[in-house]
Amino acid sequence: MDNLTSSPPASATSTPTRPKRKTQHADPADQLRFLLSNPKSELTSMDISDLINAASWDMLSLESKEVLKTLLPPTALLGFQPTIDPDHPSAPDCVSVDGPSGGVSPFASAEVDTSVFTDSHFLAAAHTLQDHIYSDWMSDAHAAKVKKFEEGISDGTLAAPWKDEVWERDNASTRKGHPVTNGDASGSPAIHVPESGARAGESAEVKLVTLAKNGVLRVGDIIAYKRNFTALDLVVEKDAIIQSIHPKTHNLTVLFEPGTTHHLSADLLSPQPLEPSAPTQMATIISPSQLETALLDNDGRVEKARRPNGNAWKCMTVWRWRGEPMDLGEGRWGRENHGTLFYLRSTYYHER
Repeated sequence: MDNLTSSPPASATSTPTRPKRKTQHADPADQLRFLLSNPKSELTSMDISDLINAASWDMLSLESKEVLKTLLPPTALLGFQPTIDPDHPSAPDCVSVDGPSGGVSPFASAEVDTSVFTDSHFLAAAHTLQDHIYSDWMSDAHAAKVKKFEEGISDGTLAAPWKDEVWERDNASTRKGHPVTNGDASGSPAIHVPESGARAGESAEVKLVTLAKNGVLRVGDIIAYKRNFTALDLVVEKDAIIQSIHPKTHNLTVLFEPGTTHHLSADLLSPQPLEPSAPTQMATIISPSQLETALLDNDGRVEKARRPNGNAWKCMTVWRWRGEPMDLGEGRWGRENHGTLFYLRSTYYHER
């Protein structure tokens, strides 16, 4: 037993230890910005009521509550009583234009009614915020796009499409068409238009004489023309009145004043108009484009090379007496706006 030798102790080998990586703490401001703007934010997938509720409200400091309370409407505060607005005619001092005395809200010291956090209107607004974050509408990139659009609208370089233009695009005829320049005569890139020239779907098959034949257009109606020639910084406006409609062909004979004169003379606008005399002009037309050409030729300010091949149906509005003619002696003598030829044609097509 004594002769047993113990094995020599293993030599201790030491390896250098790596220094611990310092914990990097995220900037609270960056974290908040991520939560409120990034589509991958946890806010987009959670039940928002788990975060915003009466319990979490009670955990806030008094200073935070005072700041957040200013963002809530008066209806979210205890003691709110609905009242009639001071500007309402039934108010005794409705003629007064002065604001509340002192400028201090009567609910400045009121407590928040915590039931607001379960109110359907509040929850709908919270869910909308979640949707906007998820859709990337709260990001800096989207904010930059909105700012660019607003600046474009302000300086006139951008414009949202008109409803009828969107309708035309979605309901355009599927048959072969031909390109024309835009209606603003600015020489901008051509757009695709059906052969009828109206870009109004199947209703483009309806002709002007068809509207006259079926009573959509009548003797005594005023066709008010207006087109903005942006490249020339010019707006041309001229009124033409339907003097007669041919009983067989239903071609329209219209009268209008010469040159740049806008409105018709009183002799032509009265319920029993006199026979036209010089310098009143007369033209027989079968289409809005033909009428536009006659009016622009007579106006003389827009050269033929600068005129658009666009949709003249939208540039002409029909004015008609509602019932018995009313001799008002002003403007269009009591006639009312019945809509553009474009609108009347579409309405006729869908109701016939």
